[in-house]
Amino acid sequence: MSTKRHPSLRDPFLWTAILLIGGMLGWLSVARYEGFNAGMYDLGNMAQAIWSGARGEPLLYSRPEGVRASRLAGHVEIGYFLFALLYALWPDPRLLLIAQATLFALGAIPVYRIAWRRIDMLHGGDRATPYAARCLALIYLLYPTAQTGVLFDFHADTVAAPLILFALDALDARAWRWFTLWTALTLSMKFYVAALVVGVGMVMLVWEGQRRAGMLTALAGGVYGVLAFFVVRPLFAAPSAGGAAEITGNYLAYYFGALHEIAATLPDRLLNAVVVFGPALLVAWRGWRWLLPGLPLAGAMLISTGPGGAFDYRYHHYALVVPFILMATIDGAARMKRTIAAPSGEPRRQRRSWRGDLGFTVAVTAIFSALLVNTPLNPLFWIGAPGYGFDRSIYGVTPRDARLAAFLATRVPSDAPLAASTFVATHLANRETVYLVRYPFEARPERLPDLLPQVQYALPDALFDWYLQLDDGYGGGLDYDREAIAILLRDPSFALVDMDDGLLLFERGADPDRTLINRVSLISDDGAPALQQFGPFDLVRANIEVIGERRLRASFVWRVREALPPEARYVAVSRLEGVPGARFVHLPGYALRPAWEWRAGDVVEETFDVLVPPDTPPGRYAWRVGWYDVRHPNAALTDERSRMEGTVEYLVTTVDVAP
Repeated sequence: MSTKRHPSLRDPFLWTAILLIGGMLGWLSVARYEGFNAGMYDLGNMAQAIWSGARGEPLLYSRPEGVRASRLAGHVEIGYFLFALLYALWPDPRLLLIAQATLFALGAIPVYRIAWRRIDMLHGGDRATPYAARCLALIYLLYPTAQTGVLFDFHADTVAAPLILFALDALDARAWRWFTLWTALTLSMKFYVAALVVGVGMVMLVWEGQRRAGMLTALAGGVYGVLAFFVVRPLFAAPSAGGAAEITGNYLAYYFGALHEIAATLPDRLLNAVVVFGPALLVAWRGWRWLLPGLPLAGAMLISTGPGGAFDYRYHHYALVVPFILMATIDGAARMKRTIAAPSGEPRRQRRSWRGDLGFTVAVTAIFSALLVNTPLNPLFWIGAPGYGFDRSIYGVTPRDARLAAFLATRVPSDAPLAASTFVATHLANRETVYLVRYPFEARPERLPDLLPQVQYALPDALFDWYLQLDDGYGGGLDYDREAIAILLRDPSFALVDMDDGLLLFERGADPDRTLINRVSLISDDGAPALQQFGPFDLVRANIEVIGERRLRASFVWRVREALPPEARYVAVSRLEGVPGARFVHLPGYALRPAWEWRAGDVVEETFDVLVPPDTPPGRYAWRVGWYDVRHPNAALTDERSRMEGTVEYLVTTVDVAP
């Protein structure tokens, strides 16, 4: 199409909106990754599969059952091979996040074009001002469930949404070759997109006056869906993973296995339905025909019982509904304009202003977005509210995050099979085998013992610093990987060989000279006076000695004057004052024999080795120790906020670090 018929190519308003919103979402997505807040579920799995595709493999990724499985045996995400071409040039998960945000933002172009043709050009010709086109482009770019889809890792659903819009733009222009291409690309993203394409074909057939094209579109969607589900999936399903049938069964159980719980969360589900459809409903209801293709998907997700509240609008599941909400809004506004512009002498069925309603819809969408999406448009983004803005568990990139990234890049082998903490694993996805030391759906690391025989390294995080603010507390927190650490410390096949600011590197069959010991035992009480009191614990003795290059051995003896209350959880953490990365969790009293299991009268000796970070300048540094409340959301920061009430850090000794 020419620029005369498509002012979108030369409208600075549209391109400014695309650059601002797309750039904002891309920036936030990358910040979330760089801040170690994007999990292996889902960004890491997608990156690993696409990395596999770049090597000519069928999009393989590591499943928690301990096998490599193909994405083609699940969602049939054939379109990921297109991203594999780019990933071969820059094999980094950030590429996927930037590409996703860019594609989403470019989806405003077909929205603009369709709105201009169907609304602005009506009775205005080529000289019409693009008022409706600009309004609809803004509604799309600001739509809450579209933005949250972009900000939640990387998913084929989110990628498919703008592709559907390009297909609908080609349909509206009767550019059938382009319509075929965009539809094929859309179908390649996930097998159940076929149901949406069938819906588009039915709308074309019944209401768009395109009987032949509509029938062919519906038939193509149906045939592809059947082939993808019943042919492609079984073809790539590994028998060791249970086959396609088991994958399907697990998927259905994962998302719909507890339908009896719906009644208890019905108010929340209704509120989510309002968020999904509410912003555009004033106008979209008039174009209800275009809502029909997306309703089955929206309905399925609103009754989903998947973990973490899968029906929540903040996930990616509603991204594919947004194109049909936009089409319904365009169609609704076009119907309003046609009614108002009816020839004189014909009765006007309503006197509402389509311009006013579209402007109001833009305002409502912007308000919904500002209140519900964690972007700079939200006031909570800027006031430091937990879970918003540059909070360390959202978009904040801390000095620790930079240290962890450098540790992974320089001190972890690039191709070895491993298991890692969930947010660490995302940064290690470009390899054949990446498991998690604890999966998000596990209450404890039950799968880890069965997975360890397949890996050479394991990287749990003793200072797990991600948390999710909840109404009744928080999720995540410092204690998240503790049981996995205990499993690794007790496994004779693995040894702790390296560390940096709480991130621990275990190696299978490591050289004994590199092994960092961790021991804990009960000893007799010699009646020695306390050096320092920490609540119910007396520090009786402490000794730090240099035993090698950058290697220290610490020994602490604690006397338990009284047992902790049943709900209390505390951990001792030492640090070298002024040395970034030199925080040392006392693993013996944290993982092997947790302090909350100590009894009154016990005298506990813990001995453990630590490594001073290699970038530490030569000098003398103070070794300090403190006790911290594991239950506190800021426990991983080991500062005064989570320090045991009524206690201070204790200066144990000074340590000389040689050049």
